[in-house]
This record gives sequence, C-alpha cells and structure tokens, in this order.
Amino acid sequence: MTWQDIAFWGRKLERSGLTASRFGNISVREDGRLLIKRTGVMLGEIRGPEDLVEVGLAPADPFDGASTETQSHRTIYMTTDAKAIIHAHPPFAIVESLLCGDEVVPLDSEGQPFLGNIPVVDGTTGSQELWDNLERVLGAGKHRGVINRGHGTFALGPDLADCFNTTAMIEHSCRIRYFYDQAIK
Repeated sequence: MTWQDIAFWGRKLERSGLTASRFGNISVREDGRLLIKRTGVMLGEIRGPEDLVEVGLAPADPFDGASTETQSHRTIYMTTDAKAIIHAHPPFAIVESLLCGDEVVPLDSEGQPFLGNIPVVDGTTGSQELWDNLERVLGAGKHRGVINRGHGTFALGPDLADCFNTTAMIEHSCRIRYFYDQAIK
C-alpha cells in the first residue's frame, strides 16, 4: 500500500461528504504494523509519505504524531482480520447515532442485506470504554462497521475500497432512516 492509495481514498471521502476538515483517519495493516494518517492532516490533503505514520500494533508501542484514534485502530486490528480501516464523520450517521439506541436499523433495500443492523457504540475518543466496545462488537465478526455515538463511523475490511463502500452504505442507510422518520412524524 502506498501513500498515494491512502491519499486517493482520503480525497474520495472528503469529496463524498463523508468527512470534513481534520476529521477522520485511514489506516492499513501490513507486516504486523499499521500505517495511519498523521494527526492534524486533512484526509483530502495527504500530500506525501510524511503525512502518514507507521506504528506497531501493541498498545504499548509509541505512536508519536499518529492520529488520536490510533488505539481504536489497533483494537480493531487485534480483534479482527481487517487489513484496512476508515474512520469517518458522516453527518447522517452521527445524527442517527444520537437519535437511536444501540443500533440503526436500515430501511432501504440495499442497507439491510449489505450491513444488517448497524451497531452504535459508546465511548469518547481515546477511551478504554470505546476500545472495549469496539472489541466486543467487531470481535464477533458479524459487522463491517459501527457508529461511535455522536462521533463517526469505523469501517473495516480487506482493503480501503471495501471500507469506503461500507462507510458510504452506512451514511446512505442513515440518511434514508432520518428522512423516513421525519416524514412519519
């Protein structure tokens, strides 16, 4: 995986409205390590290898300069077979996570077969609560992604294309759910 591949998906996320500003991050797992966006770098403006940081997977490994979500990515990698993760801030997914309980139930014909019910997990950025919830929900191997309540999505998969697709599907299903709920009020 090259920095150009990560930059491509970062631009695509931003252009698709799935994240904005410095929100979100991307990582890939290779050879027992992970490559992740540097903190403060906008996903749509990754310009070279200096905008990424390579870190170990162990919780004790230092991650100077890496995203504040590095430990969340480590948790997902250590409990799944994922090779890539996209953490984005899709607006309708965030709104639905604040309006629902422990899951968002897709109503659209694509969402339910592709995603199933979308888990919503609690925990603030960098908290043990978030890491424990990510491990509990994603470690079971039944979900392609989750929504961190009020914060954003984590999509995992074999590559960044798959993660992007999951992120876009979560947002699409949440948008449909939101407009449906507004219409029946």
